[in-house]
Amino acid sequence: MIPKFYEDWRQEADRQEILAQQEAERQHRRELLDDILLYVGIPLLVAAVLVAPTVMQVVFG
Repeated sequence: MIPKFYEDWRQEADRQEILAQQEAERQHRRELLDDILLYVGIPLLVAAVLVAPTVMQVVFG
């Protein structure tokens, strides 16, 4: 009885650990994507806003 209980408990503990690792990896990827958008996306947006008047002048004369 005790070995079966321990085996079940160990499997559940391993499963929980794997789920926690997967969640940590997902969180890390999400944070990495947020950082990329923050440090690349915002400067690109600012550049687009600064260049827009020149583009409009060239396109519409």
